[in-house]
Amino acid sequence: MKVLFAATTLLLASSANAFAPASSPFGVARNAICLDAKHVNKKAARKSNHTRPRKSRPSDINRKVPVYPSFEKPPEYTISDAPATPVVRMKQEE
Repeated sequence: MKVLFAATTLLLASSANAFAPASSPFGVARNAICLDAKHVNKKAARKSNHTRPRKSRPSDINRKVPVYPSFEKPPEYTISDAPATPVVRMKQEE
């Protein structure tokens, strides 16, 4: 029983060492922090512009801008000279 306990403890200690950060005589090891990236990743608008589909067909390249009919926005409020009508709460009949 003692041998099994000792073997389990030794196995647990050796596997836990794999998750501990590497130490060096001058503090934290440099290779544990550095990711050694080759270049900066494209982000947000630059990435979407880089990966957008290009116009390759002549029909797409020479396409004219669509002409939409003009749209006049209706007025939201109409100002009139008539006096305002008061809002009255209706009584509910019982």
